[in-house]
Amino acid sequence: MNFKSASVIEQITWQMRLADYPRAQNRALVAALFDGAPPYTPEEERENNVVVNVNFLESTKLAHDARQQFANAVQKPGKFFTARLDSGPTHRRQEWGTIVTNQINRVMKSCPHYYESLRSRWALLVLHGIAPSVWETSQYWCPDTMGVEDIMIPSGTYLNLKNLPFFAVYRAYTAFQLYQLTHGPRRDPRWNMPVVDSAIKWANDQAAQLNGSTWPEVWAPDKMEQRMKEDSGLYASDAVPIISAWDFYWWAEEDKIQGWRRAIVLDAYGQPGVGGLLPNKPSATDKNIIGGSNQFLYKPGKARNACSIREIVNFQFADLSAVAPFRYHAVRSLGFMLYAVCHLQNRLRCKFNEAVLEGLMMYMRVKSMDDVERALKVNLISRGIIDETVQFLPPQERWQVNEELVALGLAQNQAIINENSASMVQNSNYSKPDVEKTAFQVRAELNATTALISAALLQAYQYQNFEYNEIFRRFCIKNSSDPDVRKFRLGCLRAGVPEEFLDPSMWELEPERVMGSGNKTLELATAQTLMQWRPLYAPNAQQEILRVATLAVTDDPGLAVALVPDNPAATTDSKNDAMVSMGTLMLGLPVKFSDRSNRIEVTETLLAEMALLIKKMMARPNKMATPQELDGLQMVAGTINEQIQFIAQDKNERERAKEYANALKDLTNEVKGFAQRLAQAMKQAQQANGANGNGEAQMEMAKEKIKLQGMQLQAQTKAKNMRESHAQRTAERQVSFENEEKRRQQEHELEMRRKGVETAQELQAEDVRTAGEIQRERAKTEAQIQNDRENTPEAE
Repeated sequence: MNFKSASVIEQITWQMRLADYPRAQNRALVAALFDGAPPYTPEEERENNVVVNVNFLESTKLAHDARQQFANAVQKPGKFFTARLDSGPTHRRQEWGTIVTNQINRVMKSCPHYYESLRSRWALLVLHGIAPSVWETSQYWCPDTMGVEDIMIPSGTYLNLKNLPFFAVYRAYTAFQLYQLTHGPRRDPRWNMPVVDSAIKWANDQAAQLNGSTWPEVWAPDKMEQRMKEDSGLYASDAVPIISAWDFYWWAEEDKIQGWRRAIVLDAYGQPGVGGLLPNKPSATDKNIIGGSNQFLYKPGKARNACSIREIVNFQFADLSAVAPFRYHAVRSLGFMLYAVCHLQNRLRCKFNEAVLEGLMMYMRVKSMDDVERALKVNLISRGIIDETVQFLPPQERWQVNEELVALGLAQNQAIINENSASMVQNSNYSKPDVEKTAFQVRAELNATTALISAALLQAYQYQNFEYNEIFRRFCIKNSSDPDVRKFRLGCLRAGVPEEFLDPSMWELEPERVMGSGNKTLELATAQTLMQWRPLYAPNAQQEILRVATLAVTDDPGLAVALVPDNPAATTDSKNDAMVSMGTLMLGLPVKFSDRSNRIEVTETLLAEMALLIKKMMARPNKMATPQELDGLQMVAGTINEQIQFIAQDKNERERAKEYANALKDLTNEVKGFAQRLAQAMKQAQQANGANGNGEAQMEMAKEKIKLQGMQLQAQTKAKNMRESHAQRTAERQVSFENEEKRRQQEHELEMRRKGVETAQELQAEDVRTAGEIQRERAKTEAQIQNDRENTPEAE
């Protein structure tokens, strides 16, 4: 497919605009209702004598709530996405991934252009279900969110865009914008400069006519460029007509090159002139901005502009359509689904308020116009005289509104609105008010809320990921003209990321998600449940759970990261304090930890350090410990016990404290074994000294000898410990943790077996009891039959 004629592109874009006109009318109705427009038009208001014509903003509130849920789902986390490196040195991947993720998200989070682009996107998704984002240049990373009416897509196109042959993007350039795009040291040579100059001159002439010929240089073409520079603000304002154009893209497969090609033509049928819009049946020759027709503003070339459509435009969809295969122009949004019932609800409320106003009026029965005059003179503010000819109508004689019917209609419409908007708007009222909820009700509401999160919100993450990949690709462009991209690359290189790894093909992006998909009620309920289960998870998982729960409560990503660091595997202050304190404790000196210390981390670190020391002592030939080492181990055990008692004060951590106590008990038994062996060795030395007649002096010498040996062993052990790397200690802790997990699994299996045996025994006992009862009943029945036979007289 190729387009070498500008007139062909003009005809195609005009036909697509005509086909989109009925859809645009429907979008206008939806937008007006959700933007607060009254339900009756001025003509309907006059013809039907409508007294109350008010939009009660139910639809507007629903739209804002749905937009907020989209924003929470995507913008609430501290990062838009996490970049993970899948090639290169394994030991550097995590470090470089963290650097790249932080650098790129810092730029994106601080960009007001991207923030407003996202805000517009959520509004379009709620109202129309489609939110196109277009990149105007090939290097600028931030896309522009455009209206659905500005993207012309052929009818019958599927949502996956697989059968999309071409599309057009509406561009409205001011003279200043077009001048900036086409002038400068890096101007694209495919701009058709004669047409560009003609268009700018047309805008200049129109501005001169609209503002009056107040410029002395208006008849000096050679000074036009200087005037454009001097009065750039005026040329960019509403005082100068815009230059409408169509940015046309099509898929081409020729010259062994496949890709999307680009051309820009002027909007031949929609360009307004000085007198307003063109007639209903315009022609290309009516628009005489360039002095002719069939000319490109931006000429097509043989080189492709993009390999994928994702490099040009990204579509976000929130499609609630029930008919598949899903098509672009068959998308059904929340605004479309709620339009009819919200519109009807507004009209019903208007009539209801008219009835209320009518009920507040006083009606009088009169017989003649003279009675009317007398009735109008009645003053009822404080006191007054009423003529006997004036009779007030009592309520029973006036028109009565069926209150129950009105209330039923309003309630049913509200229920329909709630049901249809539940997929995008959170609803926390699932049970009767003023009733205390049980845990089962809370879980049921949580399940109901989860079920109501429909595909509309889940689609946002997937389509947003497509945009993230394109943004990341643009951030990796070398020598980019975008200052943000240059800043990102410079920051990564300075942080130590090699330039060859700033390649998008080496990275995988994972969008950051929040619990509940943006639903605050569901997010808090999920966070509460995870915090209840938190003690059952591994330490690293517990840290992550605490972080996401903090984010759910505070809605502040920066505060959540500050309170709970993102990297729980790193050595924290509490772990470092515990490791440093081991030297003091082994000298037999007490150590107290502050209230800011994480007692769980302190306990786990001290237990791991104590287990490591005991293992090294057991590796000695005589499996002995010196008296000083015994005193140090006992001091460590006492300190660990203090931490366990502190942890046990929290009822949610009592199970954890019990596990720590069991581990400490095992280590204490080993310490008792050291003490027994040391006492036995001292006793043997005393007996040997008594047999030789050396008495107390020899025993003291033996003690000193043992003490000297212990000091030597301690010095050797200390030197060996200094040679041990921290990686080895970490490995020992990992082995200890794996053994502990294996022990827990074995205990769980034994518990399940024990319960199974108990259940089998109970069933067997029940069977025995049942069999015994059956036998007793049978014996009783047989005895009764025998007794009846004996008491019955025999027949003669």
